[in-house]
This record gives sequence, structure tokens and C-alpha cells, in this order.
Amino acid sequence: MRAIGRIFAALIGFILAVVAAAMFMLAASVGFTPADPADSLWFWGNFGVGAALTASYLGAMALAPWAVVILVTEVFRLRTVLIYLAAGGFLGVLPSLGLAPMMRSFDGGPREIAILVAAGFVGGFVYWLAAGRMAGIDGVFLTRPREPKDGQ
Repeated sequence: MRAIGRIFAALIGFILAVVAAAMFMLAASVGFTPADPADSLWFWGNFGVGAALTASYLGAMALAPWAVVILVTEVFRLRTVLIYLAAGGFLGVLPSLGLAPMMRSFDGGPREIAILVAAGFVGGFVYWLAAGRMAGIDGVFLTRPREPKDGQ
């Protein structure tokens, strides 16, 4: 039963991480304030739609590699935030190396690459907050079952 709970925790953590990374990327690219205060409603509408589209694209690109990270950290009960930050940053740098799945090589400038890496860090941290701190299923994969004590 705990394994099913961990699967749901990982799924919710992944969704939250992707949304946070997408919002960070969008905020770092266009900012949080409209150029003209009269266009505030239009700006926030575009920001919301852009964040949703960016999150869906990021989720599609990061699902397979992040599933491997989730599997490894769950099996080996790796709970440190550094693992998730490193994995997120690595996934953020993949497009600039031309290694991102389903994506052509990204030839952006240093600012765009830094935004991608920082968005990976944000996503990794949010995943750790949501699900990574509790990674592992109480040693189900690594330890033997407890043997009953005498008299029980």
C-alpha cells in the first residue's frame, strides 16, 4: 500500500515541479510586470496560458529522464536535496548540449541557457519539497522483511 502512495507522491511532485519550472522560465524571460499598466489583464492572461503551455512542453520533455531519477532515488532511498538539484540542473542543460529528447539542439545565448539550468534547479527543489524528502518505501527493496520476535 505504501508503494502506491509513493507513486502518487512522485506523480504529484513531478507535476508541481514542472509547473514551478515553467513559471520560473516564463517569469525570467518576460518578467512579472506588464510594460503598460493598462494592459495588466491581458499580460496576466497571456502569462497564465504561456505557463500552462510551457509546463505541458516541459513535462513531455522531462518525463522519461525524470522517471529514471525518481526510480533510482526511490529504490535507494536517496533523500538529499543535492541529488534533485543536480538532476534538475542536468535536465536543464540537456537542450544546450543537443541531448534533449524530442527536441532539436538549442543554440541560445548564455542567458537562455542559465534560465534553463536555473529552471531545472527550481523544478528539482520543488520535487524534493513535494516528494523527494520522503523517498523510499521503508526499505522494501533493500532490506529483508522483519522476522517475528520470540513470543509474538
